Amino acid sequence: MAARVEVSSAQKVADHELEEKLGLSAIHEARLATEAEHAQTLWQALSENRNGVFWSVLISLSIIMEGYDTILMGNFMAYPEFQQKFGSYYGPEIGWQVSGPWQTGLNMASTVGGVFGGLLNGYFAAKYGYRWVLIGAMALLNGFIFVVFFAPNATVMVIGQILCGLCWGVFATLSPAYASEVCPTNLRGYLTTYVNLCWAIGQLIAAGVLTGCLDIQGDMGYKIPFAIQWLWPTPVMVIAYLAPESPWFLVRADRIEEAKHSIKRLSGNKTEEQMSNQLAMMVHTTKLEAEATTGATYADCFKGINLRRTEIVCLAFAGQIFSGSTFAYTPTYFFTTAGMETANAFYLSLGAKAMAFIGTIL
Repeated sequence: MAARVEVSSAQKVADHELEEKLGLSAIHEARLATEAEHAQTLWQALSENRNGVFWSVLISLSIIMEGYDTILMGNFMAYPEFQQKFGSYYGPEIGWQVSGPWQTGLNMASTVGGVFGGLLNGYFAAKYGYRWVLIGAMALLNGFIFVVFFAPNATVMVIGQILCGLCWGVFATLSPAYASEVCPTNLRGYLTTYVNLCWAIGQLIAAGVLTGCLDIQGDMGYKIPFAIQWLWPTPVMVIAYLAPESPWFLVRADRIEEAKHSIKRLSGNKTEEQMSNQLAMMVHTTKLEAEATTGATYADCFKGINLRRTEIVCLAFAGQIFSGSTFAYTPTYFFTTAGMETANAFYLSLGAKAMAFIGTIL
């Protein structure tokens, strides 16, 4: 009973603030926007939000880059030129190998950076918006790639991977969030699935590049795949600069006029009335959430009914790891260790990435 009173109180406060901001008819407009969104077919949603879909697809290019970047290091463990640069010679039977401790350090460095990058993105995106955080992270990545490209030893390579991982953590959390906010709920499932497709595309490109560079002698054999990373940041920075900011972020920042302009840029063939209703719905939802979560802490995620929700979310994401995706990123090293020829191991990896691409589409 207490929970119902709490929600009711939050509802009243949100309704009052909505009327103050957008007028007495705002609550009715918000209700109309919600009902219209739920009644839309897929094609209607695509037609009315085609610009939002367009910008979401472009922003998600950062995930293609991340998919490419993140599988390089694991596959380099089976790369002859990389093994000779950063490994040791273990005799004619084993040959050149990167030692176990350094393999762990090199493979996990970007993951460590990614954890902190994801956490930092939550703070900075809420404060500065998605566009400027993406631009800043891309600019930093442009510089950090120099560290891994010119790394003279494994220690510097680990440092470079941690720094790059900070940026990759930002991209991994920013792109799905942007995709979910610039389009209505009935399109979010498709656009967030497209984000996963971008991972598969990036990994497929990386597998192709690695296979193609196998016969290149000297340090450039592994440096060329690193250098290709420079192709992405600048174009994505330009896209992020031109893209509209998430109207949800602008509403949360109380920048209502800018949110209205952003909705216009993201809309396809929506009428002025529909866009006004959508803005009213965003303002109302934001105020309602703010009132309902006043005084809430992270500890509340582990109490009562919220604990069940936390478990579902954690297991849904952990399922990717439990299914063996970590090994799927670095199959070439295991194949070569088992006795497979290096070239065949990379061909098999390329085929596996192609299957991942097809599986995501299906």
